[in-house]
Amino acid sequence: MKIHVMSALVAIMCCFMADAAIPAVPRDTSFTVWSTDKKIRKNHPEAVVAKPSLPDGVRAYNDVVYTTIKKTRFGDRDLHVDIFRPDDNKTYPALIMIHGGGWNSGDKSLQIPMAQQIASRGYVTIPVEYRLIPEALYPAGLHDIKTAVRWVRANAAQYGIDPERIAVSGCSAGAQLATLVGVTNGSKTHEGKGDWRKVSSDVQAVINMDGIATFVSESNIADARDRFNKKGVLPVNAQWLGGLYEDSPNNWKEASSLLWITPKSAPVCFISSGLPRYSDGRDSLVAIYDSLGIYSERHRIPVDVHPFWFFHPWVDTTVDYATSFLDRMFKPDLAKLPKRYRLTDYGVINDSTLLQTSAIQSVIDRAEAEGGGEVVVPAGTYLTGALFFKPGTSLTLYEGAVIKGSDDINDYPLIPSRMEGRSIYYHAALINAYHVDNFEISGPGTINGNGYKFWVEFWDNVERANKSGRPWTNLEVRRPRLVFLWGCDNACLSGVRLINSAFWTSHFYRCNDLVIENCEVQAPREPVRAPSSDAIDLDGCHRVIVRGCYLNCDDDGVCLKGGKGVYADCSYENDSVTDILVDGCVFGPNLHGTLTLGSECIHADNVVMRNCRVDNDCSVLRLKMRPDTYQTYENIRVENITGRFGTLVEILPWKQFFTLEGSNEHPVGLIRNVCISNVSGSCESLGVIAANADDTVIDFTISDIDVRAKTCIFRCNYPEVRLDNVKVNGKSPDILPADDEMKDSLNFDAVDLQQGKNKM
Repeated sequence: MKIHVMSALVAIMCCFMADAAIPAVPRDTSFTVWSTDKKIRKNHPEAVVAKPSLPDGVRAYNDVVYTTIKKTRFGDRDLHVDIFRPDDNKTYPALIMIHGGGWNSGDKSLQIPMAQQIASRGYVTIPVEYRLIPEALYPAGLHDIKTAVRWVRANAAQYGIDPERIAVSGCSAGAQLATLVGVTNGSKTHEGKGDWRKVSSDVQAVINMDGIATFVSESNIADARDRFNKKGVLPVNAQWLGGLYEDSPNNWKEASSLLWITPKSAPVCFISSGLPRYSDGRDSLVAIYDSLGIYSERHRIPVDVHPFWFFHPWVDTTVDYATSFLDRMFKPDLAKLPKRYRLTDYGVINDSTLLQTSAIQSVIDRAEAEGGGEVVVPAGTYLTGALFFKPGTSLTLYEGAVIKGSDDINDYPLIPSRMEGRSIYYHAALINAYHVDNFEISGPGTINGNGYKFWVEFWDNVERANKSGRPWTNLEVRRPRLVFLWGCDNACLSGVRLINSAFWTSHFYRCNDLVIENCEVQAPREPVRAPSSDAIDLDGCHRVIVRGCYLNCDDDGVCLKGGKGVYADCSYENDSVTDILVDGCVFGPNLHGTLTLGSECIHADNVVMRNCRVDNDCSVLRLKMRPDTYQTYENIRVENITGRFGTLVEILPWKQFFTLEGSNEHPVGLIRNVCISNVSGSCESLGVIAANADDTVIDFTISDIDVRAKTCIFRCNYPEVRLDNVKVNGKSPDILPADDEMKDSLNFDAVDLQQGKNKM
């Protein structure tokens, strides 16, 4: 008996000793959401961390083991997935989600916020754990993901997954892996020896979020060598691949998706930041895909933040792009794949000096005639006059693609249009769509208005008018807008650059359920100012989201319009502007106004601007009060704003280009239920609230403001305006009234327009 007991004790002790001898799996914890937030916070205070939050109607399974790797130096190694799916008994496509972290850091929890949101849209999302550099080098991580795909397919029935509809996505290093997994469908070289070997590891779609498609570009190889020579330590990509290219060429080539494309490769959607190095090999991959007839998409989040998927507002757009792509791949009843009409396949040539309006228009017309499709502009510069998009068509501009506007006004015909709150005949824009529902313009290419000649003509006319003492208007010098949409519901502008417009940059009239996201909209002040080049004009629109955009034109950033004049509110041609969200945008230094209501606006309701950064010398919120128009501005919120600005709020009479039209009417304005809160930064002053004498201001609150300013004076003529926890230079502001003379002197444009020629 004693012998048996002693033997058992010895066995137990040996087990403890064996366990103690097994080292823990090494973890590099340097890459987290919060470490990234700390790095970008100074330059991007508008970013808001996306936190996990299980949506209603979504079910979760946590830490499910998908494989056990036997006898590693860390013992038997379990690898896990999390699973999120709609909380019902239906079968859905699956999306396996691979986290980033430079192949040496991060974990599957980084994917959870996106996974939860995508699951709520009808997918089974699966953040996956895989081995990283501290534990194993390439190809271990790739083999883990291939194993995870096989496990998902083998266990599809248990989790309500369609085994024939499996996609994989990744972020950064995870995106490189995801693309490699999808490109190498059927490749025995990349399969590995993991579990479920009799099950296919093929995937049907790939989403690449800011990940490279090749390691073997000259720049990648040289960069790794230079970093090693400078620091004596292998950079992370070389560590993962087992050495520099000259030491481990086979791994560098084997891990490069660009070298393994076949007709079996899966369709891919690229969602890229504004940092080109994370897109190495992307355009070459797309070109090969095009030659093989494999579908691909490219989208750009125009921000210099690599892990944009961690933050609102960019994660919202990312989820939209991802699910839209997945819908096209897996839900053809919801999203029919459009036919593509590449301009250069139909006789249009890359020539910035040759006017090709007719040739480009014929491609648009052909797309409509053949049932609709996507008009694609490849890399190059294409000179054109006004283009008219038709029902069923859309516009996509690839990286390096430029539509350049003619600088001859005769290339923009006079047509029924809308300008300055009036329905009139005016020149067409460069890009036009009339009653084209679901119309889309997507980047990352550029629409360039080529407006220099028009700007010079405008200022010359202003100078002549001022010298002769005659009045002048914005319409005397005929100038085309860049983009004009009339009555286009469910339209979307995404990831496109809009620059150098001769007049208003983008004008939307009576467009409902409109989304403008991740666009860059710019017009200069030097060497010649681009007058009245408003970035985004919403004219009688309802339910609009402006998200993640950079706006920097020589006029207003986002301007709400709808009509002007004594009887404007009685005309069917005019309309309110309602349910507007401006979220996560950056407003640049050229602007005259950040969020502006007026110059032609009869009613604005439920307008929210939040989580934005301002870097200019104008007002954050500007309400223009016309003496000739009945106006109501109500239910307006401005919150979570940082940066540098001229004033927080400006409410003044707007007397430019107005007339009572011989009427005895005495229009008045009403401003009610306005809240400005949680604003920090530097400014000239808090601002001025001094509308027309008979205008009414009620329920107006300014709270939780902490700004540095040149003056502590706040000009306000309304005792109903309430200040709560407002600090200017660390103390409460001095509240003083503004008389009529002072109102005129404070009005930004009243002074600015008289000095236009001097600002050229």
